[in-house]
Amino acid sequence: MIFDKALGLIKYCLVLMFCGVYPVSAIIYQAPVDRSEWRMEGSIFECNLYHPIPEFGEAIFRRRAGERVGFRLLSWQSPIQKGKAMLVASLPSWRHDRSAQVMGEIQVDPGKEAIFMTGPLPSWMLNQLKQGMAPAFERMAWYSDKETITVALSNVNFQKVYKDYLGCLSKLLPVNFDQIRRSFVLFDSGKTTLNEQAKEKLNNIAIYVKADQEVQSIYIDGHTDDIGRRLDNRELSKQRAESVEKYLITRGVKSDIMKVRFHGERYPIVKNNSSKDRARNRRATVRLEKKPLPSESVTVPPATNILEEEKGAE
Repeated sequence: MIFDKALGLIKYCLVLMFCGVYPVSAIIYQAPVDRSEWRMEGSIFECNLYHPIPEFGEAIFRRRAGERVGFRLLSWQSPIQKGKAMLVASLPSWRHDRSAQVMGEIQVDPGKEAIFMTGPLPSWMLNQLKQGMAPAFERMAWYSDKETITVALSNVNFQKVYKDYLGCLSKLLPVNFDQIRRSFVLFDSGKTTLNEQAKEKLNNIAIYVKADQEVQSIYIDGHTDDIGRRLDNRELSKQRAESVEKYLITRGVKSDIMKVRFHGERYPIVKNNSSKDRARNRRATVRLEKKPLPSESVTVPPATNILEEEKGAE
């Protein structure tokens, strides 16, 4: 696969040569050996690696709790032409024990955030740096089709900071706020018992809430399908919400930040047209907010807002 990409790059360069537009000069942005800096900043919520690139900008690796690492290349002057840049990993000039690797094409956008990557490539770049390689992006300059811009990450001083980064990763929470701020658990027909999948999800919510002091309120809403009498369903939805509340309390969440609400069959997330759809409606939702619960004198938001509040639940 890598060979095919390298062959494609060679063909691309040959085409440029025959067309008479092959670059006549190149500008390389990379921190020199004596100015190569790596910095790590981390917490239980995220771990970040920062690498200044003199006269160009900064490279940032960011790993949030519960997610894979991402990469951003910030540019203070945006000299790279918009389009597809080639991502390669090359050896320092003093090493000849292996060849450069061509990984593929990466989208370059105008503006401060020239490159934003998720998926496997940021991890690949970190692995290349760990092995002493220098990941680089190559693309034409925006002001000339005969001048290339190469932005390379230096591996000098990377290893020590990378060890600190790995230590930070070991302390990350299992999830981040965005992953659990709108969550739900499902119930069997007529039941209020939490299954193992529901408990695992609530465990992660409890771990996060206890760690993040900014979470000041939790709304728990119970629901049912349309089978049974309305009054019975209302009571069933109440018991489901209370089941979630009681479990979170056993996991160390303070009861005074939780608000239980119940709605019976009134607000299905889908129409009750099949057993599969009814299964989705037998739920309790958990919504985290970074603001306190309203006082008792304040009216609870109308139930018509319930479905809007639940948007984004996993």
